[in-house]
Amino acid sequence: MEFLTVLVLTLAFSNSLGATTTGLHDQPNHPFNYVVVIVMENQGIGDTINNPSAPFMNQLASSYALATNYTAVTHPSLPNYLSLVSGQDFASWSKGDCNPNPACSAGNASNIVDSLENRGLSWKAYMEDYPSSCGSHCSPGNCFLDNTGPGHYAARHNPFVYFDDIANSTARCSRIVPANSGGRGAPDDLFLSDLASPSTASNFMWLTPNLCNDMHDSCSAPYNSNQIAQGDSYLSQVIPNILNSSLFRHQKAALFVTFDEGNGYCPLNRSSKDCIYAVWAGPVVKTKFQSSNQYSHYSFLKTLESVWKLPPLTNNDRNATPMIEFFAPHFHGGHGEHEVSDHEHSKASVEARLQPESHEDSFA
Repeated sequence: MEFLTVLVLTLAFSNSLGATTTGLHDQPNHPFNYVVVIVMENQGIGDTINNPSAPFMNQLASSYALATNYTAVTHPSLPNYLSLVSGQDFASWSKGDCNPNPACSAGNASNIVDSLENRGLSWKAYMEDYPSSCGSHCSPGNCFLDNTGPGHYAARHNPFVYFDDIANSTARCSRIVPANSGGRGAPDDLFLSDLASPSTASNFMWLTPNLCNDMHDSCSAPYNSNQIAQGDSYLSQVIPNILNSSLFRHQKAALFVTFDEGNGYCPLNRSSKDCIYAVWAGPVVKTKFQSSNQYSHYSFLKTLESVWKLPPLTNNDRNATPMIEFFAPHFHGGHGEHEVSDHEHSKASVEARLQPESHEDSFA
């Protein structure tokens, strides 16, 4: 009897620890259980790669895996954000970059949150300078539907609040949270604290920097007047903390960094497509890897769907090519969730990988 009691308690405890990866244990060779995505603003790949104002982004790209032919969907911001999470751009209303309202809404359209929750996977969206209470700008579920002022949070960079089944749900609105406890963004302490353990992390974690940090605006001191340098400095503070976190050192976790849109051309082949910076990083990602294969925001969504066995949301993501080639073919350990050792992916090794070096590659 004592043995059975101990067995039941042990199973219950192990189930509680594995709650964030429910539904993933049947895929022993899938490349990741956790994904962090950071979306920056309004710079093409030709504006970032080989730009001396972005040393950190260039080092990240040369150290990990860079897609040199990754394109945005359209212009301006909002339709690209919506495409990343729903497989469609809602161009008939989204091109106005409007705040969510009855005339600026995706209605009941399916989205990545529906797919994740139906699969038993968790999600959380972290917004820099998002208010802790929505005040007089609340959705029925208590999502904040406005902006927080110049240089801070912008609703059009939060695609989740445009879907009725998120904005009308108290449970789902509670998953859209501030990334930082102080003003003006970095170092995103609330977001980073959740990376300390699988019990606080979510399978899908979205981080939207504020307008000072995402390269959209130039903000006053102490921020650099150059948007690219300012955004690069922000990423140089946040990304090493992500890669050095307990989650990334002990779990199969991947970071994806991209932009909503660029400036309407691709340096690689001089096409009129809108090529943007897109980098995968983390312990499960190939190092010093580049691919010139064609990808887009729909490919990011297709990657999640392919790895986590999620159904396609539209024909756009159904027909997109997943970015599977960016992940290492052999994963560490293979013994449950603790597959990456401290020795292999220590803080020292991450910092060494991200040390500045000369960047000779050119996409001209």
